[in-house]
Amino acid sequence: MNRLAAAFPQRISQKFSIGQSLQWRDIWAFRLSTTPQVHNPAKPTIWYDALHHAREPMSAESLVQFANLLCATETIDADASRIIQTRNLIFIPCVNPDGYEINRQSNPNGGGMWRKNARSSGGGIHGVDLNRNYDYAWGPGYGGSSSNPSSETYHGTAGFSEPETAAIRDCMGQFPPSMAISSHTYSNLWLFPWGYDTIYAPDDEILRHYAQMACEENGWQYGTGWEVLYVANGVAFDYSYGVHGALSYTPEIGGEQDGFWPNPNRIPALFDAVVPGYFQTASF
Repeated sequence: MNRLAAAFPQRISQKFSIGQSLQWRDIWAFRLSTTPQVHNPAKPTIWYDALHHAREPMSAESLVQFANLLCATETIDADASRIIQTRNLIFIPCVNPDGYEINRQSNPNGGGMWRKNARSSGGGIHGVDLNRNYDYAWGPGYGGSSSNPSSETYHGTAGFSEPETAAIRDCMGQFPPSMAISSHTYSNLWLFPWGYDTIYAPDDEILRHYAQMACEENGWQYGTGWEVLYVANGVAFDYSYGVHGALSYTPEIGGEQDGFWPNPNRIPALFDAVVPGYFQTASF
């Protein structure tokens, strides 16, 4: 983020903290626009976040690479120019810095499999799944998350019980998006609401239309979370859609051969696969 801001100071803001994690690490964001230091309410906001799950580094890598690509090609690519000139883009590459640090410490060369944040539930049990902690369709009344603190999908004690998701809530409330992308890995999927139940969203037709366009080049499967993956409640895209009305998606980047920690030589190909969808959603 520091290097992007230094390379493109007229387009990318200095990083700014939207809040702190449970262990007091900043959750950094940056803005990309023609007025990067100041939000322009006259332009629609496009939201990109990643690393809700700490073992999914390609999600964050794809966002910083996309920001770099937009700025580096603005003068030669009409789509990039239009996006920058007419949008506010907000990037939050690492929603879960504590979990990411757990993986860095345990596996400094990559490969750490910690998913959740660092919340202690006592008895040596740790972690809340941040992508089950949003308060839209949260908790034990729905399928797709767990009340067991040992579970990988433990939803916490309440919606927004975790400071990381509360920071996302507050930032999104300040800059409500028209389109929201919450990136994950892996499965080569493009998901959209609803996740919490086997029902279709009121805007299913338009959500499905943009998903189809996002997957035209990469051939990924697209559909609601429950159609093509599984029921999951308290998730980011249900919140951004259900509360803010943003057309909301989760790309699952990478195939079975890539897993959660793809070989670094796969990064260019994985980025190439997801970037048409990023362009399309920013251009809607």
